[in-house]
Amino acid sequence: MSRRHRSAFTLIELLVVIAIIAILIGLLLPAVQKIREAAARTQCRNNLKQLGLACHNYQDVFKRMPHAVQLHRSVADPARLSQNFGPNWVVLILPYIEQEPLHRSVSGSIDQYMTNGNNGWRSIRGTELKLLR
Repeated sequence: MSRRHRSAFTLIELLVVIAIIAILIGLLLPAVQKIREAAARTQCRNNLKQLGLACHNYQDVFKRMPHAVQLHRSVADPARLSQNFGPNWVVLILPYIEQEPLHRSVSGSIDQYMTNGNNGWRSIRGTELKLLR
């Protein structure tokens, strides 16, 4: 009797190949996670550098660092202090972090806040800036 020789994979061979692939994927996932963490760390470091450079550019133009927050003089009552917060340093450095159109849309009210309490700048408070993440 002559035997026929089949050229297909056996079930054992198939399971061994699947096991090898699973082990390789298991070894690869931690490496991918470390690369993602390193990329996120680098992006964060770059964002902090950009914020520092923006503050220095502001200082070059105005000869002082941006105010942490501007407070209007007309409100002296500490109970109303939360209503008194004006533009903060992030709003002031918008032109230096490539957000010139956003700054231009409220620049008039930013300039007028300290003299007449104009709160038009508050319209941009909810704007999410990728640089600040």
